[in-house]
Amino acid sequence: MMSNVWFTLSRLFAILHVVHYVTCTPESDSEETYNKYYNYAGLTRRLWSFVEKYPHICSLESVGKSAEGRELWVMRVTAHSERNEPGKPRFRYVGNMHGDEAVSRQVLVYLTEYLLTRYGTDPRVTELVNSTDIYIMPSMNPDGFEKATEGDCTGSSAARQNAKHVDLNRGFPDQFDQLPRVLEGDAPEVTAVMSWILHKKFVLSGNLHGGSVVASYPFDDSSSHIASGVYSHSPDDALFRYLAQTYAENHPIMKEGRPRCPYDPDEGFKDGITNGAAWYDVPGGMQDFSYLQGNCFEVTFELSCCKYPFASELHTEWKNNREALLTYMEKVHMGVNGYVMTSAGIGLPGANISVAGNNHNITTWIFGDYFRLLLPGTYNITASSSGYLPKTVNNVTVTEDKATLLNFILNTSSEKMQMPGFLASPVPSTAFTPTVRIFDNQGASTPEPLVHPQDIRHHSYLDMELFLQQINTVHSSITHLYSIGQSAQGRELYVMEISTNAGIDQPGKPEIVFVGNLHGSDAVGKEMLLILVEYLCSNYGSEALVTRLVNSTRVHILPSMNPDGYEMVFEAQKYFGTNSDFSGGVRYSSNQNTDLSKNFPDQSYGEDFVQPEKAAVMSWIKTHSFVLSASVLGGMIGVKYPNSVDSLDEDVFKLIAEACFVKYPFLQLSQACDLPRPKDRNYIKPSAPGIDMQTWAYRNTGTLGFTIGLSCDLYPQAKDLLTYWKRYHVVLLQFIQQVHFSVRGRVTDVQSGQGIVNSTIVVEGSRHHVHTSKSGQYWRPLAPGAYKIQAFAPGYSAVVVPVRVLETQVEQVDIGLSPEPLAHSEGQLEGEEFQKLLEDLSSTSGLEQLVQSLLPGGMLHYRTYRERSDFLQELTLTFPQITRLYSLGHSWEFRTIWALEITGNLESPQPTEPKMRYVAGVHGNAAVGPELLLEFAFVLCINYGGNPTITKLVDRSRIVIVPCVNPDGRELAQEGKCFSTAGLTNAHGVDLDTDFLSGSLSVQPETRAMMDLIREGGFSLSVNLEGGSLLVTYPYDRTTQPAHNEETLKYLAVVYAGNHLGMHFGYPGCHIGPESVPGGILRGAEFSNHSGSMKDYSMDVSLCPEITVYTGCCLYPPAEQLLSLWVEHRTSLFAMLLEVNKGLSGVVRDKEGQPVSDAVVRVNGSVLVHSDTQGYFHTLLPPGTHQLEIHAQGFQQQLWKVNVSSHQMASPLVIEFTENSTHFSQGVVLAAATSIITILLFSLLIWHFRSAKFVNGVRWLRQENLQMDPIVSEKSPLRGVFLEESESEDDAFYLEQH
Repeated sequence: MMSNVWFTLSRLFAILHVVHYVTCTPESDSEETYNKYYNYAGLTRRLWSFVEKYPHICSLESVGKSAEGRELWVMRVTAHSERNEPGKPRFRYVGNMHGDEAVSRQVLVYLTEYLLTRYGTDPRVTELVNSTDIYIMPSMNPDGFEKATEGDCTGSSAARQNAKHVDLNRGFPDQFDQLPRVLEGDAPEVTAVMSWILHKKFVLSGNLHGGSVVASYPFDDSSSHIASGVYSHSPDDALFRYLAQTYAENHPIMKEGRPRCPYDPDEGFKDGITNGAAWYDVPGGMQDFSYLQGNCFEVTFELSCCKYPFASELHTEWKNNREALLTYMEKVHMGVNGYVMTSAGIGLPGANISVAGNNHNITTWIFGDYFRLLLPGTYNITASSSGYLPKTVNNVTVTEDKATLLNFILNTSSEKMQMPGFLASPVPSTAFTPTVRIFDNQGASTPEPLVHPQDIRHHSYLDMELFLQQINTVHSSITHLYSIGQSAQGRELYVMEISTNAGIDQPGKPEIVFVGNLHGSDAVGKEMLLILVEYLCSNYGSEALVTRLVNSTRVHILPSMNPDGYEMVFEAQKYFGTNSDFSGGVRYSSNQNTDLSKNFPDQSYGEDFVQPEKAAVMSWIKTHSFVLSASVLGGMIGVKYPNSVDSLDEDVFKLIAEACFVKYPFLQLSQACDLPRPKDRNYIKPSAPGIDMQTWAYRNTGTLGFTIGLSCDLYPQAKDLLTYWKRYHVVLLQFIQQVHFSVRGRVTDVQSGQGIVNSTIVVEGSRHHVHTSKSGQYWRPLAPGAYKIQAFAPGYSAVVVPVRVLETQVEQVDIGLSPEPLAHSEGQLEGEEFQKLLEDLSSTSGLEQLVQSLLPGGMLHYRTYRERSDFLQELTLTFPQITRLYSLGHSWEFRTIWALEITGNLESPQPTEPKMRYVAGVHGNAAVGPELLLEFAFVLCINYGGNPTITKLVDRSRIVIVPCVNPDGRELAQEGKCFSTAGLTNAHGVDLDTDFLSGSLSVQPETRAMMDLIREGGFSLSVNLEGGSLLVTYPYDRTTQPAHNEETLKYLAVVYAGNHLGMHFGYPGCHIGPESVPGGILRGAEFSNHSGSMKDYSMDVSLCPEITVYTGCCLYPPAEQLLSLWVEHRTSLFAMLLEVNKGLSGVVRDKEGQPVSDAVVRVNGSVLVHSDTQGYFHTLLPPGTHQLEIHAQGFQQQLWKVNVSSHQMASPLVIEFTENSTHFSQGVVLAAATSIITILLFSLLIWHFRSAKFVNGVRWLRQENLQMDPIVSEKSPLRGVFLEESESEDDAFYLEQH
């Protein structure tokens, strides 16, 4: 009995010991034993242990999830893994694509450890990691691996496939097969990897498999799909054979060419390599997709005959493959590499690199860098990019040892360029002169749409995203894919622009916009617009009408405005096969149960209730000069337009609507469809506040908006989509053509001939105004008839011109405006010159050219507090005419908090000069910011007087630089510590960015110093440099309603991120923080939610916009990285100085020309600006049309509409109160006062006659009889003064008679 007890206890103790060892012994501390497989949990722990031990050269991320929700882990190994670096090629290994092929999974873990542990000691590994951006995915099919069995050499389909029974290496789009390879949603692993491949643009890749020992290269299948024996050549066949042989000859078994696998012992491969299709046909494979669509050369390696050998074989497999893995990676550096740049030295992403005699092109990455793998030889290589002249370099010599460096500088092309290979004669890119409003749809100009069958289906959000990215890649010369914002659930609102030189403002090209999927369940508009995108791109250059439209029009297409609602319906369709029970909020609203089609603000509601999708669309429409817009949807057939429009504009709306459908007698305008009323209790009633997009656009922008219905169905069967497209696609083409039937022209200054931005075009009889673009151009659709058009602009005399519009002729009406006859002082002329300077700097390459022309500072290194103080003092001694150094206060340890002021008017501040604040070092461990600001200050100073542009900027601005708010914390921080919190707080342990609390009596001394500076007021903009990520945040940091001027704040953040070399791509690449940040910007609360921040205080107290810039992932990187960080940020720092000199400014005065102080300028109904004592005001605004209300005491309110451009300084406004009511008001008050005094005296006189006694012939008022009798009734005008309670309201007004 006792022995049994001891036996049981001993077994229990052993079990507990094992459990303790498994759960408590960290695998991260152990080296590889090469004798066990890692399951998913073990693999995850192992990979994270690498990150914890080697954070300086590796990071871990997930590119998506498997069908069962497991992460698809990717280990990134490279020096400076926290960011993307230009000129560093990207390499990829993917393993365990088939779950039962397990060797690759372990081998890639061993490779990761090998690179990390030998970095810094092994020269070969160190060079490879320093020069290559390496991505390793150990398992693409973690679900399948969990089902596999160790020792099973032949495998099983259950483990080979993913959890939804899909072979992942048959699930990629195939060049020879038009049908979809897998059902939507059945292979999330494939979707995730495809997106990863397209985004990263890897240069070279290896796909590791098992079941044989051979290297297999593209193509993997052929057009015949014969099972085996068909050699399928790629354009780079010789290069692929070389790459495959590189791996094979370094593998001891593979190089023999005889794997001797048990299932086929006689199988052989010459030199250990084979063409994929010649071995066996594999449609939908990853390596062909990588090559054809991913910019990447990929080879598949079969590592072992046994797919899942016993763990005891793992060490042997690692030794067999180690040298081959390393040697193959090194081939990423062969061939030719370099940059494609503009003449200003700006990299051109997406530029094409082509090699003569080879029809496979590659494209440049985000920095304009490219890597074209080539065998040794001599080549003619061409670089080309949309909007630029191609450049060819002949006889480029490529050697085997090292890649040849070849940079291209492309010059911009003219407006008229022939599209090579398409048309025999040049196609004008800006001229479009149609003769009739209706084109003949029966002729050759309207061929059947070239739509591929696999695209005629319903696209999920991820499908749509991938589809648009692929179109943008394939047709990069005429497309530009961008996002205008995010939905309520964070999905991107993608827009595809289609035009020659897409993405670039082009004089002479009108802009048109299509929007689809406003209602979640309305799939018709979305799918029709996706087909339209492919139709325009596929037929460009071969079909005359499409080519003409694309050359002459900027077409913007937003396929899905409500991706959240659509995804709910899409999932319901998959599982239930119907959407009839999902109407309500899904059918008609976004995920937040708001009807997006009725959510645009009208005059009575404002914009507080607008959802993010609508806010994004409103901002987008305001910032573009769209002439026409259309919502494309189901549920109706025909064209509708707003109900409440002026009669003149109703004629225009009718004409355009009829032009789209008049050729089709079987169609009826606005044909109603018998749709069931939603029964869902969440159905949103039409009475919800707000108006539709078309009405909002008509009232608030220069756009005429339509609704185009193409089907009574909302969510038709996929097979019916092609029917609808063939029937109605010509309507969409007709609509695009209508944009050209406008009165168009230019508004210019008659003296200079320059276009006038923001001038207003008004047609007599219409309240609908349009505004000129930055080049002074306008488009105004009008029906045939006679009109009077008025053009006016601030500072110019209005002009009225008659115009007659004919049905078959487009009217060009150029209008010249004369400046108002105001005497120009010398200062005003200087102002005009400065405005021209800002316009030049705001051009495509103007600012970059300025930055590159400056004398470099060369002062970049980390400074202690004493060194920083000495530097600032030396700077002021060297440049005393433009600098002033003063103390804001002291830190907790009594170090001075310095402020450096730079301006050309130190002693005589001008009211018109904007005040700009740059701040750094709020957190002492963010060490980069202080050094960047000191370099920025030094560059400004040494270029002042020598560089005319810098001189003018400094003369016209007041720049205040606070390089280090937290000098105590800065002293504690340590170089090279990327994630250390040492120095984050001040010496009292307080995070200063949580200490800016209004009304607090216990703020830290550093906080108090900055509060006093902020409260001084007068600042128009502030930039705070931080660290720990790569993005920009804007107010608020605390959870609150969005700021009233959020559009402005987002725009300023976009300006900074957009001028940074890599920030605007939205992938910080940091170990900590978000993986992707659209556009590189976030609201502060979305990134780091906290109260008491400096930028919130700046907004609340001084109404000064402040953005926080996170300069890089590493808080305190090595000093040698400071120069590259300066190069990345310098243009952005100057861009903010440029922005503060733009904005909206003006002067308020009365009709005598005297300034009106403290006038209130209300912008867009919320943002308030006050004029100063000289009547001057200044505020920053985003591009677009803005409504101004100007109030001042004693004057009547004025209403203005202004158009702000991102590329041009808005002309200063002269707001003159022409109806001055001051004197009239004073007269009324004086008259009223005089009347009251007169009546009082008269009343006293009455009393005198009634109650006084005569003494010595004189009647005196006696004190005791001094009592007033009632003399007025309640109907008297003075009833409020003399009313007696006993009187009746009906009493007459009378005086007693005696």
